[in-house]
Amino acid sequence: MATVVALATSSLAVSTAGFAATTSTAGTGSDGALADAGSVAQASIFGGGGAAVSPHPAASLAEALANPTPDFTSTTIEAAKSTISPNAEARFTITVRDALSGTPVVDEDVHVVVVTGTRWSTSATLRTDEHGAAQIGARLLSTTTVTAVFDGSVALRPSVASATTVTVASSPGAGSTSGSVSVIPGSTIGARAVYLASLQKGKPYVWGATGPYAFDCSGFSQYIYKQLGRYLPRTAQEQFYATLRVPQSAKQPGDLIFFGTPNNIYHMGIYAGNGYMWAAPQTGDVVKLEPIYTSRYYVGRVL
Repeated sequence: MATVVALATSSLAVSTAGFAATTSTAGTGSDGALADAGSVAQASIFGGGGAAVSPHPAASLAEALANPTPDFTSTTIEAAKSTISPNAEARFTITVRDALSGTPVVDEDVHVVVVTGTRWSTSATLRTDEHGAAQIGARLLSTTTVTAVFDGSVALRPSVASATTVTVASSPGAGSTSGSVSVIPGSTIGARAVYLASLQKGKPYVWGATGPYAFDCSGFSQYIYKQLGRYLPRTAQEQFYATLRVPQSAKQPGDLIFFGTPNNIYHMGIYAGNGYMWAAPQTGDVVKLEPIYTSRYYVGRVL
């Protein structure tokens, strides 16, 4: 059984009710829309949901346990295009093979999962063909990162694909400053930055503090990215100048959210996805996950 995880980096074109699939495969409706989330078993690798269904009957399971074949597998996922226009179709191909022999893993379910922020839900079921491949198409409004996880079986070990990102290029100048570009390089460390930021939850805000026990807003982002080998200047204003300006519609987890005006940035946070950010807000408060509280903000990307 395989699982595909779509990590929505901003407001996805559609959420779990749709992912706007255009392929006609098992688990999709006749109009090409993805099946209702409730009709698809949730993959056990994620937990916190429905139980995964065993792909083998009891007799086959007993036989496999008696004569195990502990093959390694290799899972890959590729996007047809790395950059698309808003609401254009992105197409993904997932391939699962025996890593040692190269033999395709045939006729296995592929569960498509859309993840927004900290929540995920199954949206459709695909199935690998004779080449061990499965395909899906989706219309996206924002830059989206996708990975694939093969859950394995009694005879095949699980494997995880390297993630692939489709960048949605916004119109020049939309929600941005003159420093914006129409095609934005994707962040390669954003997800790790969000994870490290979450580990600081509950630590106190102290003006001028740069960690590890207390932070102010820019000291927080500087500390997080320092752990990832990226140097950011000390203040929010300097970090605004030091990062790549991107449109609001193209923001990804790990991007920096700046509040104020280009010449007077007074606060900032680390975008976590789904309209939320990790931030050290103010005196008397602590590092926490909170909504982006205004529509007037700028986005900076650390490359």
